[in-house]
Amino acid sequence: MGRRRRESVAQVFLLLPWWVGLIAAAVVYLLFTIVAPALFPQTNQFAPVLGEAARMWGRILAGILVLLSIGSAVRAFFSRRLLDGQSSIDSIRSLSWRQFEVLVAEAFRRRGYTVLENGGGGADGGVDVVLLKGGRKFFVQCKQWKARQIGVTTVREFKGVIATSGASGGFVVSSGSFTPDARAFASNASIELIDGPALLKMVEEVETSASPSGASKSRATQSPLAVSAAAAPWVHE
Repeated sequence: MGRRRRESVAQVFLLLPWWVGLIAAAVVYLLFTIVAPALFPQTNQFAPVLGEAARMWGRILAGILVLLSIGSAVRAFFSRRLLDGQSSIDSIRSLSWRQFEVLVAEAFRRRGYTVLENGGGGADGGVDVVLLKGGRKFFVQCKQWKARQIGVTTVREFKGVIATSGASGGFVVSSGSFTPDARAFASNASIELIDGPALLKMVEEVETSASPSGASKSRATQSPLAVSAAAAPWVHE
């Protein structure tokens, strides 16, 4: 959506999987409460004070990380709920731009990608979601345009962002459609265009409620893309 702010450490942990925060909390707690106090020379008269200060900060920082982990879990819960609540292209188009980004990020996460970051305010260079898979990085640009088609200029500019950032490729996801020129350019630019119908299909395939037996999840993990493999061979490992 053309929005990105410089992420703080807290915001990064909120966007990472919840278990990352718990691991970080355990590491910080051990370093500050056990390792750091042991490093202070016992002959130093300030060693007890420094040790207690380290333990205090260890407990504080670990507590903050645990809270961020809980926040990450809550965010993930609502992201899953948002995706599973979609039933038609109209429901997708009724989302706010922020909800649209969350929906797209969750759909790619269920496709087997690791979502590094998504959403926010400020200039983002045309990148709304950053993905990792198979040791490679992919950019996603979200365009919740309902009334008009996305033209070749948008795709061409996105190609420049990908080229200068060293990403392997990218996706432009829209609840609307793309012009023929945009599709022609993307086909030779390591960019996959996902329009409204394709996005709805992608969401339906990864919705947990779509198949109680888990068949939809199995089908989603077989292919990392929302469309056919032939449409974007550059993304495969």
